[in-house]
Formats: sequence, structure tokens, C-alpha cells
Amino acid sequence: MTSVDAQLDKILLAFDKDGDGQLSWIEVFSRMRANPNIKDPLASTKSMFDHYNRDADTGHISIKEIRDVLQSKKLKKDMLRTEMSLKAKVRDFNKKYDTDNNGVVTFDEMYQMYLKDPDFEQEDDGESTKEERELAKRNAAKSSCRYFFCAVDKDKNDKLTFQEIKEYLKKHPEFDLGPSQ
Repeated sequence: MTSVDAQLDKILLAFDKDGDGQLSWIEVFSRMRANPNIKDPLASTKSMFDHYNRDADTGHISIKEIRDVLQSKKLKKDMLRTEMSLKAKVRDFNKKYDTDNNGVVTFDEMYQMYLKDPDFEQEDDGESTKEERELAKRNAAKSSCRYFFCAVDKDKNDKLTFQEIKEYLKKHPEFDLGPSQ
């Protein structure tokens, strides 16, 4: 049972006293009048009808009308939750990479963070020197950073704005924050 179905069942159980699958004006008004917390049952009934009775052509609220409103609310709630999650992810991204806190992530800021990532460390194969491994690490980090910037930096100024990061994350929700510190 979905949350919408559960809410619908709860509403029907509370208001649909004759069990016909719709709410009449009298059923709603009677329920509102019986509730001691409702000071103006007539205004509350009118408000409920204004909210749920989408066709406004009858003195009844149908199951479909209730379901439509509940699904619309759930959709709006889900969209709000997604937007809040996206904003939090962008804030986390900026917190990690915008090291000078000026509101944009520069190529150099991200590159310096990538250099700290152990994933870019080159294993000692016994044949390359420490300097060669360091150069390979720098090249791998720079290449990975450049690849990311090419995908995200729409105006190609080597600076990622909040909006550019948000647009990228919206299209790529699977993206994680990348290199660990």
C-alpha cells in the first residue's frame, strides 16, 4: 500500500460514514462539527471542499479527486526533497573544493584536491623513480580534473559556479564528491 493509498483510506475511514466511496457535504460537515478542535465547522467544510472537490459540480468529493490531490502533494513533496538534496550536495561539493570560499571552484582548487587523493598514487613498480611516479600522479590528476571541467564548466572559464555544479548534479545524480581528502 502506498502512502497515498494509506492517506486515502484514513480520509475515507474518518469521513465516509455511508461507505459509498465519496464524501458528501453533510458527512464532512458532521465530522468537522464533531471535532472539538475545529472552531468553525462550516468554514472548515468549505475549505475542504475547495481543496478536494476539483470539478465543483456536485456536493460530493470523489475518491479520484482525493487521490489526485494527495498524489499532487506527494509529487510536490518529493520534488522539494530532491531539490533540497541537490542543494546540499552542491554545498558539500563547494565546501570540499572551493578552498578560498569565493563561491566558485577553480580548476586549480580541484586539481590540488585531486593530488591529495590516494587513488592517483602510482604504485612502485620497481622500474620507475619516485619523480616519475609523482609526474604520473600529477598527469593522471590533471587529466581527470580536466575531463570533469569539460563536462561541467559550460562557459569554459576554468571556474565552476553553484549553478553549473547544480545543473551537472541534476543530470548525474549518481555522482559522488570524488576524491577523498
